[in-house]
Amino acid sequence: MKSCSSIIYKTATGLRINSINLLVSIMLFLAFAPASAQDSYRLSGRVVDALTGEGLAGASVSLQERISIGAITETDGSFSLTAPAGTYTVVAKYIGYDDTKQVLELDQNSQVNIKLAPTAYSVQEVVVVAERQQPITQTATLGQLELPMETIKTLPVLFGELDILKTIQLLPGVQSGGEGNTGFYVRGGGADQNLVLLDNAVVYNPGHLLNFFSVFNSDAIANTTLIKGNMPARYGGRLSSVLDIEMREGDMSDFSAEGGIGLISSRLTVQGPIVEDKASFIFSGRRTYIDAILNPFLKNTEQGGVPFRFYDLNGKLTYDLSAKDKLSLSGYYGRDIGDLRLSDGRFNSEFSWGNATATARWKHLFNDKLFMDVSGVFSNYQFEFNWDFGGYNTVLQTGVEDYSLNVDFDFTPSVRHHLQYGVQYTYHTLRPRTGEAEGEDGETFGTSQVLPKYAHETAFYVSDDWNVTDKLLVSLGLRSSHFMQVGPFSYYRFNENNIVTDSTRYGSGEKVKTFQALEPRASARYKLSEQSSVKAGFARSAQYLHLVSNAYTTLPLDVWVPSSAIVEPQRATQYALGYFKSFAENQYEGSMEVYYKDLENQLEYREGFAPGPSNRDLEYEFVSGNGESYGVEFFLRKNYGNLQGWFGYTLSKTTRQFPDLNNGREFPARFDRRHDLSLVGSYKYNNRWTFGGSFIFGTGQATTLPLRRYYLEGTINYQYGDRNSFRMQPTHRLDLSATLKGKDRERIESSWTFSIYNVYGRRNPFLYYVDNEGSLSNQNLKLQAKKVSIIPFPLPSVTWNFSWK
Repeated sequence: MKSCSSIIYKTATGLRINSINLLVSIMLFLAFAPASAQDSYRLSGRVVDALTGEGLAGASVSLQERISIGAITETDGSFSLTAPAGTYTVVAKYIGYDDTKQVLELDQNSQVNIKLAPTAYSVQEVVVVAERQQPITQTATLGQLELPMETIKTLPVLFGELDILKTIQLLPGVQSGGEGNTGFYVRGGGADQNLVLLDNAVVYNPGHLLNFFSVFNSDAIANTTLIKGNMPARYGGRLSSVLDIEMREGDMSDFSAEGGIGLISSRLTVQGPIVEDKASFIFSGRRTYIDAILNPFLKNTEQGGVPFRFYDLNGKLTYDLSAKDKLSLSGYYGRDIGDLRLSDGRFNSEFSWGNATATARWKHLFNDKLFMDVSGVFSNYQFEFNWDFGGYNTVLQTGVEDYSLNVDFDFTPSVRHHLQYGVQYTYHTLRPRTGEAEGEDGETFGTSQVLPKYAHETAFYVSDDWNVTDKLLVSLGLRSSHFMQVGPFSYYRFNENNIVTDSTRYGSGEKVKTFQALEPRASARYKLSEQSSVKAGFARSAQYLHLVSNAYTTLPLDVWVPSSAIVEPQRATQYALGYFKSFAENQYEGSMEVYYKDLENQLEYREGFAPGPSNRDLEYEFVSGNGESYGVEFFLRKNYGNLQGWFGYTLSKTTRQFPDLNNGREFPARFDRRHDLSLVGSYKYNNRWTFGGSFIFGTGQATTLPLRRYYLEGTINYQYGDRNSFRMQPTHRLDLSATLKGKDRERIESSWTFSIYNVYGRRNPFLYYVDNEGSLSNQNLKLQAKKVSIIPFPLPSVTWNFSWK
């Protein structure tokens, strides 16, 4: 059987490789097909900040005489485009900077460096996303939005803490994980189906303080891109979205510092040159002092205080080896730390969790047509909880650790084609929820039979953006992914009474189970005019790592598990169609997108599962089923002027169906939300005052509550309704802010930001619990669902921000 399986595996692999080779051959044939009878030349270079020399990611470079030819700069500000020989006006634009134009004779391959000067109002610029300087009507991308830090820094926020994750929740198609929470769901997908990257490193738990704050310090971030489905082929491993976050590079010309002091935390960033115009550094830190603020008020209470804190550190070194080579080293380290001790000594605990990432990156320009990006990445998430209660000392741990190598190529063989291809590899170590407990008499209990899981994940991808005509742009991509679980591992077989009847043991490094998937991606844009276009997209995705949660968002105790001999990969197919329009010289942009997503092998806990230490692998507690999500998204934004802002609305439905849950009947997903609306605006009153506000409304989330309670043989029993048949109350909230710019000084700039969260004190539901009303003796006992609100009152905050140059 083993040799037969090997033959089948090799045959299937060979067929798959032949299919890939055929697709690549077709793409290369199209790429090298002549697009024009006349000669074409390459124009490349960088767009940088005129003051700092830092590359500007997401700036647009276009040729005024040929509007269909243009490029968006990479994370370091580099760009490359190809055009027929001729005289052109090169136009460079970036939000918050003055546009530039320069005339260029393109009669050979050329390089040009473009410096953009910040506008006088860049600090107050407020837009929901960076203006896609190629208007939204020009690209083939659906559901992709960029978030400049200028936007995030001017929005009203909880406790004055700037937050990337809370900002993206205001976009159509993105739902909040709960009141004040940074967790998010995209187009019907779960929280674990979002790929969150920080300089190419996966961040497995992006929340501080039980997800009330994100781990991303805004001062350390250069730009953020959100892709809601229809992901380019270079991204994989998740079904719903990509949140790609790039850290800032340090200033290569001058030293500077900036930071802020808020109600619960302070932050500081320093940057400057190591070698002028060659190498730079940037370091950023943030630390909360909520423990120091609250402890004096709780000193005489039972718990004696709230000794809880979190901190995070970001750093990046950048070195330009030559005009064609750049090296960078970046890293992140963050921790939530606390301990809780009751005054009578009955309960003592210590806990910590957090992420650590490191990225080493080499970018090399072979020639004007071929660019390479090589990165080695380390990512780690771990959680540990120690407590002593009732004479028992218990330790609980879980975590994930990845080592990755990515080699990506960017190739533009002709004016009509832009190829991207590469290879990606990751070695996963997933530590399940393990623990040990020891009693006063020395008796111990542990989960020694639950071992870490190991896996290799590889992928090859290729994509081609093909300008078929000036009106039709087609983007074709294919991702081939492979996942292999390896030992040590023990696979158990159970009978109907959950008693082990047989087992198979695998040694260290021995293959346990393999999975392969072909993930095609395709999208197209057809220009109806220079101001409007229609787009369509299709994407097939596979996900090999899973998180199954009883909560509404990722929490520290949630456990990541791999696809294995027990759990199949999750898969999704998404279709999207949209109409996009810009008008009044791109002062306004609008879009309408419809989507349908089919989900396979979705995971939930089995009925009656109760989390706790166990020597049984958690995967045995899962059941699988399917789901679907569909909806329509509307988005309208005003880009310029003293009054700016946007309106977003989503109408959607998300369901699940599991043979082993809800008697096999379809039920709403936990994050099914029929209506989701956001309205955000800002008004620049004068050169010193800017006012902002946001209003949100959302249908209440679905949950399961008991319908009745009864006594049977002295035991209290609950009878529950259909799964997720109870709807929480709708959520709505108004937040307001005002920013006062300080008086101009020679090298110091400052501002005060005042904000009020939940202006009219809406008691939005965070969770419901069941309480009794009446009494059993009077025979009028009944159950009543009661609402818990986290912030049921207006919450003011103030933050002082400063910068020194």
